[in-house]
Amino acid sequence: MMFYVWMVIKLVTGFAFIITYLNVSGRSQFSQMNAIDLVGNFILGGLVGGVIYTTAIPFYKYVLALLIGISILLTLNVFCRKFNLFRNVTIGRQIPIIKNGRFIMKNILNKNNKIDMINISSQINLQGIYSFDEIQFAQIEPNGSVTAICDKNKLPSVIVCYQGTIREDDLEDTNHSRDDLINDMKAHGIEDVDDVFLGEFHQGHFKYVCKDGTIRPTRAALNKR
Repeated sequence: MMFYVWMVIKLVTGFAFIITYLNVSGRSQFSQMNAIDLVGNFILGGLVGGVIYTTAIPFYKYVLALLIGISILLTLNVFCRKFNLFRNVTIGRQIPIIKNGRFIMKNILNKNNKIDMINISSQINLQGIYSFDEIQFAQIEPNGSVTAICDKNKLPSVIVCYQGTIREDDLEDTNHSRDDLINDMKAHGIEDVDDVFLGEFHQGHFKYVCKDGTIRPTRAALNKR
């Protein structure tokens, strides 16, 4: 009887730890999870499933193992938010494959990207696009989906700064340097990059969402250019 009581206690404890981790990390839905979360959930699930049926592992060691696993996952997620290089390695970044109606062969033929054009063709067909000739811009997102745009006036923005950290690789895709970005910030009254929550490049202009909630430059200021 005690075996089943301890099994229930371990199972409830495991559920409590995993649900707490999902809430603390902000991953309350599967659609919000990244590769680190997915692998981590398999590990935590395996840990819970492997321990509840055995009495060889003391309860305190089981709890300690859960704490260690969750701590590692939370640390990795913090690194992903703070360090672009770490995020690119563990989760990946968007890969442009078509720009201004021209294929970016360097990205497509790069073996590290593992791009399957047959699969991409199927994905754009599902979006109602039946020929690559119609596409002005296309990129593969970190989750493997494809964004394809036929109207060159509706190209997506490029995130060049996030939570005070400049995303060097994405900034390079806009054909601008770090100095260009910083000078543009100063021109709009932003003296420190740490004051920027989100910076994007869209339709030839940089735009910033500051940590105080304001947006610079305003739409009215852009219309005057």
